[in-house]
Amino acid sequence: MIFDKNQSVFSSDLQREVWWWAVGLVPPDDSLAEQIKSRCGKDILDGCYQWYDYFNALCEDMYNNIDIYSPVSARQYRDILENISANGEIQGDLIIWDINNWQKYREKINKNKSYAVLNITLEKCLDALERTGLKREYKNDAVIFYNIKYPKIFHAMNTFEHSPNIKKTPARHHFAHCEFRQLFKSYSANYDELLRRVSGESRDIARIIHDFAKSLKIQRYVHFDTIKYKYKNTRVLHFTVTGNEYPTLRVNIGDYRINPFKKDIDEILSLIAAKKESIDQS
Repeated sequence: MIFDKNQSVFSSDLQREVWWWAVGLVPPDDSLAEQIKSRCGKDILDGCYQWYDYFNALCEDMYNNIDIYSPVSARQYRDILENISANGEIQGDLIIWDINNWQKYREKINKNKSYAVLNITLEKCLDALERTGLKREYKNDAVIFYNIKYPKIFHAMNTFEHSPNIKKTPARHHFAHCEFRQLFKSYSANYDELLRRVSGESRDIARIIHDFAKSLKIQRYVHFDTIKYKYKNTRVLHFTVTGNEYPTLRVNIGDYRINPFKKDIDEILSLIAAKKESIDQS
């Protein structure tokens, strides 16, 4: 299934959330640069390719079977996969958890307000994840996880979950989107990566604004998930991207947010020029 970046109508909030996840997945041809691949053993490298395929398949299944996965959010499903990968021990293609540690994690999740108010349990989430291959077995003092469709994924996921600064933003975001440049060192998305998910209209607006700002010697900076433009160390405007509304680009000029598709582009450029002039005069 191909997810359309220009889509604007969804049957539910969860369907929109899954769509936003899917359009942000970074293809291995982009994220597995040669310097990353050279550090990967065969299991990790195979795991990366399978992980990307797995998340595409999971997004497709969730999108087409919302009634099975809801009311749990896509973020909660990813959190479960992250925790399984991070806190278990790799043995072959398996992730092994000590039964006592697993029981503590299960109790914590099931008591969590975000699950309790929905009357959802960790077990129900794991049952849904079985649809795309995730299996679990209880043996004596251990819980064993593996994926029958994508058997190598835990090699890559476990490596990722022990990469530098994984607990910090934006590394968590990278897990969701198969950003394998985070595998062995901290990675911050560049301008092109941040605009990967935006609609075609949004990208066109961003390009026009950038070219105009550049002509005024207003400099661009990237900080986490925000693209900022500064002049004389004062912010003139910034972009953020969002999947909660359409179009997918938010533009703020100074302290004011504008909808770039409800204003004429010349009016937007005039506002930018006026902001620069006010800085010159201050």
